[in-house]
Amino acid sequence: MVTKKIRIAAWAMLIAQAGIILSGGIVRLTGSGLGCSDWPKCTPDSLVATREMGIHSYIEFGNRLLAVALAILGVCIALMLWKHRKKRPDLFWLNIGLLAIVPVQAVVGGITVWTKLNPWVVAGHFVPSAVAVGVAAYFVRRTYDTGVRLDTRAPSPLPTLGWIILGLTAIVVIFGVLTTGAGPHSGSTMSTRNNLDNIWITRAHGFPVWLLVIATVVGLVLAKRKAYPAMIAPLGVLLGVEIVQGIIGYVQYFLGVPEVLVALHMVGLSATIAASVAVLDSAYPRSTDAHSDRSLSVVS
Repeated sequence: MVTKKIRIAAWAMLIAQAGIILSGGIVRLTGSGLGCSDWPKCTPDSLVATREMGIHSYIEFGNRLLAVALAILGVCIALMLWKHRKKRPDLFWLNIGLLAIVPVQAVVGGITVWTKLNPWVVAGHFVPSAVAVGVAAYFVRRTYDTGVRLDTRAPSPLPTLGWIILGLTAIVVIFGVLTTGAGPHSGSTMSTRNNLDNIWITRAHGFPVWLLVIATVVGLVLAKRKAYPAMIAPLGVLLGVEIVQGIIGYVQYFLGVPEVLVALHMVGLSATIAASVAVLDSAYPRSTDAHSDRSLSVVS
């Protein structure tokens, strides 16, 4: 049985993964990307940030400390799930996967410092965080059921549409990263841009966004017509997030990408990823009653 503490811990993991993305954005937006000039130490002579290094070093080092806190959280959840690992191996290994991303991110983060915030390396540093948000969202949803899939056997285009929505979200994330790499917020006066045309890459970013909105609306219509009630709420949440994200995106573009709006847009990006994962997962209903497992027909 999944306890309330495990569910709370799963939510904490999702929030922490989104928080790492936001804190990384704050590092970039404040020009603190090289506040710590070395890795794994802050400088060759100091493990931590010091007053002499200035505020940028504290912002950059704070981001590193959040990564450490994320690793500690992952270890704590692994210990909580240890006695459940045979009954719910899905939860245990999802958390292990999230925990494994932390050292990968740390190493890639170190490379970004060594390369003086090369925009392509920075882009590579973001992608695992986006994946981690999606996995964490799936982890949260798995804590609310038994892990036993219901055999509906009803042909429907909705599962396929769910995959299309997740695929479009991934494309939106990739173009968003490229757009950021072409924009003015480089993270440091020493770093370069990716040399992509800012106007055209922004337009390229907007195109899959509109496709994502259309797919979401189509999904809502089909979910109601095909009697897929489990998908209606996730699709509604996703559509709401997309609308807010779209408004922020267009406003920040015409205002010259002010820092506050960029930060809000990054929060919205995490929400979009999580909502897209929820939509796809809702297309494959599972039991929420542990006592009914024996009466379910399981899809192998």
